[in-house]
Amino acid sequence: MHDSLAQSYWPLRSLLFLPAHRLDWAQKTARTSVDGVILDLEDSVSPDKKELARGVIAQSIDLLSAAGIVVTVRVNALDAGCDLDLAAIVRPGLAAVMLPKTDSVADIAQLDQKLKIAEAAAQMPEQTIGIIPLPETARGMWAAHDIASTSQRVTGLITSVSGPVSGDVARAFGFEPSATGEEQLFLQSRTILASRAAGANFPIGAILGTRLDDLEFVERLIRRAKQLGFSGVALIHPSHVELANRIFRPSKDDIAYAKGLIEAMARAESSGAGAVSYQGAMVDYAMLPTAHQTLALAERFAARDQLRES
Repeated sequence: MHDSLAQSYWPLRSLLFLPAHRLDWAQKTARTSVDGVILDLEDSVSPDKKELARGVIAQSIDLLSAAGIVVTVRVNALDAGCDLDLAAIVRPGLAAVMLPKTDSVADIAQLDQKLKIAEAAAQMPEQTIGIIPLPETARGMWAAHDIASTSQRVTGLITSVSGPVSGDVARAFGFEPSATGEEQLFLQSRTILASRAAGANFPIGAILGTRLDDLEFVERLIRRAKQLGFSGVALIHPSHVELANRIFRPSKDDIAYAKGLIEAMARAESSGAGAVSYQGAMVDYAMLPTAHQTLALAERFAARDQLRES
């Protein structure tokens, strides 16, 4: 498992994309319940606004991190302005850099070295800033495990969980996205497995290609992302944040089940048994880690929600 300082920020249930040139949006977002933000210097900023975005993004990082929101920045590709982006963003409060169009191991190795130099210049501890690779080419998607294994900084891969609107990933892969999403399951599952097998245990599903006001469909995609194994989701509208926070936070029933299972196994162990019937099913030691993880997540997210509400 990766053990960089950056890993301590995760998991996050909800990450909201924000155009980096909109300081006013960052100010509004600082008052919401979102776990994290992705300040975007790439696709949502037009070429004529890049300089403006780099000029105000430090204020957004400071503002959001001071509010307890974990800050990631999606930079431009390595050959399309990434160095200018890093000069503007590497500072205390930056948790991770998302690298779009990640195509190979070399891309992550190069970004890792750039971050090492930038952290030293900013007098930040090494390995503070994580990397979230976004493979958007067929080559990059195929090399997902190698990409995630390249650096201790990699917290998790990100890929789309999309409604019926085609984007870069769909075009590169060749599938036509649909509402039911069967054509995307291979890519999503493979990305999750590649990420976790590399020790980058916090893969993210980007909820895209939906009507912004179709909350029922958005909820369906978020639930799909959770069931597949994503640790959280990236969102494009503030109205989707509460859905993600609720779905990824263990429910009262989940907590009660986990506590009951742990207690049932403790009683079984005290009597010399390694398995027991619990709620009509046989459970054994293999189920205990999941139960403990459920309780740990419930505690973590409850504390985060309490912090954001105070």
